[in-house]
Amino acid sequence: MPSDRFAPRQIDWTPELVRRFWDHYSSNPALADTYFTKSLGPHLIDYIAKRIRIGTAVDFGCGRGDLIGHLLPRYECYGVDQSPESVEGVNQRFGDNPNFKGAFVGSGQLPDASADTVFAVEVIEHMDDASIETMLREARRILKPGGHLVLTTPNDEDLRASEIMCPSCGCIFHRMQHVRSWSAQTLERYVASFGFDGRARATMLSRRRGIARSAHEFLHRLLRFKFYQLIYIGTAVAS
Repeated sequence: MPSDRFAPRQIDWTPELVRRFWDHYSSNPALADTYFTKSLGPHLIDYIAKRIRIGTAVDFGCGRGDLIGHLLPRYECYGVDQSPESVEGVNQRFGDNPNFKGAFVGSGQLPDASADTVFAVEVIEHMDDASIETMLREARRILKPGGHLVLTTPNDEDLRASEIMCPSCGCIFHRMQHVRSWSAQTLERYVASFGFDGRARATMLSRRRGIARSAHEFLHRLLRFKFYQLIYIGTAVAS
């Protein structure tokens, strides 16, 4: 049998491959409007602000800074990302805004107990165990006593339904680089082990407002359609 026989296989997402994926994605202007926080960031902030006091915020995995841009008119905000290019772009984009506290590669430069709310929006489904543990421990360190952690992620996603295959190398991977799926129960249990007490709720962020939004959500529940978004809000428990 030829040694070069084509053999499809699951990709091994190394840090270098993840970086290549997102460098390419973020460099394509045609994809700018597909970022979750650009289109739904204001609606997420409104949802969270009705439930907790946001105060000084940190955006973990801030990327291009879309969520920061939505937060800054009302709140002080830091950004954290693993990409030096993204961090540089965010600092250039918001450097003149008095509510912007700076973006950093990693969270090590953020002081203990310096934030009221840590956001990690559409991040946790991309991360391996070690990366999630680091993020949650750092979130716990950065939050003030009684501060809040906000996570969003797809609700009970069928990862295989979004798999694609590279016809050149045979690597099979999720089209948005997701590596794990969360339910409300698994997310609550996992985060609780890092010192947070919270609930995850399947919901539907919508661009509709007022009565139109309420009617849309009611109809969705009445017909028992699946809500595709999980939103977790947790409180840092006193150690």
